[in-house]
Amino acid sequence: MDGSEGFAANGGPSRTRVAPVKVLCLGPPRAGANSIQAALGKLGYHETYYFPSSVSDRTQDTTTWLDAFDAVFEGKGTFGKEDFDRLFIGCQAVVGRPCCAFAPQLINAYPGAKVILNTRDVDEWYKSWLGLIKARMAQEQEQEQEQAEVKIDTEDPQKVAAKMLRDRILFTFFQGDFINTAKGAFKAHFNAICELVPKDMLLIYNIKDGWNPLCEFLGKPVPSDPFPGHDALECFDEPQPSQASGKAEELKPLHHAVVVPQEVGIEV
Repeated sequence: MDGSEGFAANGGPSRTRVAPVKVLCLGPPRAGANSIQAALGKLGYHETYYFPSSVSDRTQDTTTWLDAFDAVFEGKGTFGKEDFDRLFIGCQAVVGRPCCAFAPQLINAYPGAKVILNTRDVDEWYKSWLGLIKARMAQEQEQEQEQAEVKIDTEDPQKVAAKMLRDRILFTFFQGDFINTAKGAFKAHFNAICELVPKDMLLIYNIKDGWNPLCEFLGKPVPSDPFPGHDALECFDEPQPSQASGKAEELKPLHHAVVVPQEVGIEV
């Protein structure tokens, strides 16, 4: 199996083997999760839970994560280690969203796992999000026109569930107000993980640093291959420069992260 392949309950490889979760990569969205997932695959963590950017055909995992949001953030039901175990069956590492929204719960559930806090300069990260949101606004307009022309069914249950999950991730992380809370949310997330994880179990990591700190932390030999996505823009999944010039005043309709439209081919 390709080491960069993620897992989902439906539409992906069968998950039946129980494996301990050894690595939790819990940095915020748009801090290099794609590259870290690929890097972990090259280091031997061949079964990595990385929720794909297109989840419309992963309905079981999607609805399970929605249940997790309901339980953890709204007190509707319960969601504990056994539930996470069912999501992560066969997986040695957990990377990216929506897992990063459950950092305290995952750290508590897997105390023996090493934690990678992937991070980047907060101003660069914020600019990256502004560019992404501007690109999505343009895509939303195009999608609305296409749907009107070909009468696309926008009520497809799978797409609705996927959109709901994306909204919950963004709303939870940005507290419903991207423009005013994004940088504070980034710093709060960073500080919370640093407080929860013992120093010897935590790597604060920028993917621009490449293989050496990651391999030293995980006790793995340094591969001869270049670090995945070694170009900085590729590492951080940046929008094209022409899309990245958004200013805060242009994004007032998207102050509430929950209204960010479902993307086509753009990663959160």
